[in-house]
Amino acid sequence: MKPARLSAPTAAALLLGLTTVMGPGAVGSYAASSDTPLPIAHFAHLVVDAPHGHLFISGGAGTDAILVTDLDGGNPTLIGDEPGATGLAVSADGSALYAALPGEDAISVISTEKLTESARYATGAGTRPDSLAVAGGTLWFGYGTAGAGGIGSVDGTGAVTLQQDPGGWTAPPMLATTPTPSGVLAAAAQTGDTSAVVTYRAEGGSLTRQAAKALPVPDLSDIALTADGLHLAVPSFQGAIADRYRTSDLAVDGQFAGGVYGKAVAVAPDGTIASGSRALVTFPETGEGEYTDYSYAQDLSSAAHGLAWAPDGSRVYGVAVDASGGTPTLHISLHPETAPVTLRGSGTTPLAPGEAYSFVVSPDSSLSLGAGEHMLPGTVRITRYDDADPDGVLIPDPTATPARIPIDFFGSYRVDGTAPLTGQLSFHVDYSGSGHYGPATRPFDLPVAKYAPTMALTAPSASGRAAPLTVTGRLTWPHAHVRTGAVHIVKTDAAHPSGYSAGTASVAADGTFAFHDTPQVGSANTYAFTYDGGTSYLPVTASAKVQVSRATPALTVTTDAKSYHSGATVKVTAHLGTTYNSRTVTLYDQPAGKPRAQLKSGKVDAHGNLVTSYKVTRDTVFSAAFAGDYRYAPRTVTTGTTLTPTVRTELQYPLKTTRIGSTTYQVFYKSEVNMGFDVQVRPNQSNGCTSVYLEHYYSGAWHQATSKSCVPLYSDGWYGYLRALKLFTSNDHYRVRAHYTPPAKGAQTSGVWTGWTYLTVRPGSPS
Repeated sequence: MKPARLSAPTAAALLLGLTTVMGPGAVGSYAASSDTPLPIAHFAHLVVDAPHGHLFISGGAGTDAILVTDLDGGNPTLIGDEPGATGLAVSADGSALYAALPGEDAISVISTEKLTESARYATGAGTRPDSLAVAGGTLWFGYGTAGAGGIGSVDGTGAVTLQQDPGGWTAPPMLATTPTPSGVLAAAAQTGDTSAVVTYRAEGGSLTRQAAKALPVPDLSDIALTADGLHLAVPSFQGAIADRYRTSDLAVDGQFAGGVYGKAVAVAPDGTIASGSRALVTFPETGEGEYTDYSYAQDLSSAAHGLAWAPDGSRVYGVAVDASGGTPTLHISLHPETAPVTLRGSGTTPLAPGEAYSFVVSPDSSLSLGAGEHMLPGTVRITRYDDADPDGVLIPDPTATPARIPIDFFGSYRVDGTAPLTGQLSFHVDYSGSGHYGPATRPFDLPVAKYAPTMALTAPSASGRAAPLTVTGRLTWPHAHVRTGAVHIVKTDAAHPSGYSAGTASVAADGTFAFHDTPQVGSANTYAFTYDGGTSYLPVTASAKVQVSRATPALTVTTDAKSYHSGATVKVTAHLGTTYNSRTVTLYDQPAGKPRAQLKSGKVDAHGNLVTSYKVTRDTVFSAAFAGDYRYAPRTVTTGTTLTPTVRTELQYPLKTTRIGSTTYQVFYKSEVNMGFDVQVRPNQSNGCTSVYLEHYYSGAWHQATSKSCVPLYSDGWYGYLRALKLFTSNDHYRVRAHYTPPAKGAQTSGVWTGWTYLTVRPGSPS
């Protein structure tokens, strides 16, 4: 068949799964890209024909052509009339492409030069050939259906032989051979939760079993032999994905450098392995690390049999599909055996003008060093740029340090120097690349600018006046620093509230400094330290406060009495003893239930006294306060005075008085019915109360006859007590008095007793 250029309608038809080629027509070439959507609806197999510049891609059941592109995935062409093509293989001499046609029970032979079918070999009714491999000069194919399968061969004359493996298969096996011609062949088929694997020697058109084993792979999708034919790789999501199986006995022989994840695996002629899952990863057969790791688009993952190497190892081709197996997309990895190198730089930052630095660059890569290697192979060139050398100066001998695990894994290079006094500093690092490591280049800027170091102070919290004290400090830089600048001290105390300069302190090499002082002024002494930064740094300030002790002054406050009646004038006297530079005292009054108020403030007289007067209306606390001075501490003292309320008592309606001994008695007659005793209290206080006590004299002593306890006063401050005269014994002696109790809360006065009022009651009525 002649090849057909894909027209736009043809591509659309294939994307829709149509199986008929509508006819040749010219289309524009696909631009070379790392990801190229393929104009086919499904994917089955991929092989590379580098000598003729072709990629051959089959689509499997439901397709009618084999897709051909150039080695960049462009210029798509169809080889038509190849219904349901699946497995593909190129002949040992590269002249022919073999394509399995399961639905036709045949294998097609296509000229790789002319892209036309030259022969078609029938494999027998119901054989359904699927997987192809060329080994030992013979074309081998796996065939069969579920439940029965085998391996057949096609010789140079086109003769087909079935059942080449005397052991037989319960399923159609997939085949694999080495990337360059050899006599090693491997076959595998999934059988339940494991996969049956057999390795062979292929010679003279016949197979000899080397090993057979069930491997723990429940999701078989692809297999590959290493370049030397000594080991087998089996990709899986669920099984032993990193095992390396010997072909001689299928025993595990270590692990590959990377995990053989996913659905596809392919080996380059030099032994490099490609594995495909959600990403296309390449890595050496043994060792540690990987060369490349390319992640497919989010909805794509590698297709089974979807990996193939260029014969020279310069490219690896990967086909990814969506979850339904559609939208095949081609990815071309252009440097699959070259691991990218990243240059990581570390310097002393922040960096001040004139400051020493060490700039360190450490290469990093996804591929580990080989055994016995201690530096990344290749050369590293470091160029310094600053205002003095804007075109750059090559550093002739950066200090190389071998790998130090786990600090760095590939060695490092260090440049020591001094930051410029003006302008910026930068480095440009170039790595040449070597072996499997790619070249890398990167600029690094080391910011140069003044910054502030940190300052910490240590000072006593308290000290005696006129006693020596020391405040120490430390300036801290993040690295070695320039010795520049001085520390200036400003001291603030009660005598100098705006502060004054107390001199400077020199800074030692380790950033420490000290200031010594003997404070003469008590109270808070504040020391503010400012590092001026010198020529390279920004200023920084910190302060420390020391409480300097002061003597306690002698201070009293007195009144001319302790108790007063309402409206009385109190003489208040404050007396201040020895002080230093202040003789001012302030007197305050605080009547009960009211806030404190200033009475008088001023200097004491020559005797140390400050005197004032005050009219008292309730209990009052007087206080005297000295605000303190440079050597004597503040002090406040208090004294209290009480207000004795005025209590007035009165008997109601006695008819006369009489003298009994030296005591005057009020005389009542029982005909008057009641005896009244009135009590009035001034000042009247809410919630105050009065109690009345009546005593009877008999048996030579006074005895309490009755009482009325804590009765509230009337609103006008009065209380009236009544007692029936019939309750009194005629002609006996009685006395009555009251006690005023101020309120329990908010009392303005003290309590007070009245005097005794004496009475006697006579029978009948006055004559």
